[in-house]
Amino acid sequence: MAEERRRKRKKKSNFVPFIIEGVMALVVLLIVVKTATFSFNFAKDFFSEKESVKSGEYVELTIPAGASTEAIANILEEKELINNALIFRIISRMDGYDGTYMQGDYIIEKGTNNEDIMKILQSGVVYADSEKLVIPEGYTIKQIAETVEAEGFVSAEEFMKEANEGEFDYVFLENLPDREFRLEGYLFPATYEIAEDADAHDIIVLMLDRFEVSYNNILSTYSGEYSLDEVVTIASLIESEIRVDEERPTASGVIYNRLEIDMPLQIDSTVQYAHSTRNEVVTYADLEIDSPYNTYKYYGLPLGPISCPGEESLKAAVDPENHDYIYYVLKERGSSEHVYCKTYDEFLNAKAKYQKSFN
Repeated sequence: MAEERRRKRKKKSNFVPFIIEGVMALVVLLIVVKTATFSFNFAKDFFSEKESVKSGEYVELTIPAGASTEAIANILEEKELINNALIFRIISRMDGYDGTYMQGDYIIEKGTNNEDIMKILQSGVVYADSEKLVIPEGYTIKQIAETVEAEGFVSAEEFMKEANEGEFDYVFLENLPDREFRLEGYLFPATYEIAEDADAHDIIVLMLDRFEVSYNNILSTYSGEYSLDEVVTIASLIESEIRVDEERPTASGVIYNRLEIDMPLQIDSTVQYAHSTRNEVVTYADLEIDSPYNTYKYYGLPLGPISCPGEESLKAAVDPENHDYIYYVLKERGSSEHVYCKTYDEFLNAKAKYQKSFN
């Protein structure tokens, strides 16, 4: 009997630890699950952005075909649309966006939060049948029309007719003065993806949409004494005269300095525009043309833009360099760089060196 009681007590003592161990295991499991859930939610909260404030500044970007989420995140970071590419990738994975982004061209406002950017990138519109159209900086509207025709989209005549007579609802086109080429200066130079069935209106809208990005980023905050059209005109002068980006603010300062002292601009590109030529040398005979674009004959700015400026020229027109230069001349024939001068004597010396380079 005593032996039997000892065996019973032994069994009882083994069962209790088993129950305790099972309960402890269950508690540990619950803690792990709870911790994992907390960690996941904490991670989401940690990586999620606080309430974002949109800046009103728009950025254009292209997502290439087959781009990974990592590559896309790097593009967004380079464009300063997100703060951290790694965090964007993590959120994309956690929220199920990873692998859903589409190739295409996008315009996104700075300050847009990550989730909204992810949704935008899911809506890429890519034309199955499309062709690229490349419009270089400094092209006139006539050159653009000729390029559109040469690439087989629409005729130059159809393009010009739509540019002059079509209806386009953009704030920057309001109150434009009456002139031969209404949209000169406003068809933004860029590379476009044109749908196979696009007409002249569709192509022009693409270009105006792209100009609107620069308008929002650069021009909309301008508060100087000149009208928007006049600023675009100044940008077009810079674009037509200057090839080196670093020089554009300097040349812009020359234009503003001349306007301020009521000195004729005497810009060769305006005379070339009046003649529809692009010769490097403007002759005295060329200067006799009676045109509102001849800045040798008429003071102040020409009637309107003389080319379609790119972003760097628009920036320079809004933010000219502060200096005392009122002249510039090419360093030598065939060069893209200029010598900037404060006095007429300095200008004559620089001009003599330029002319000597012809020999």
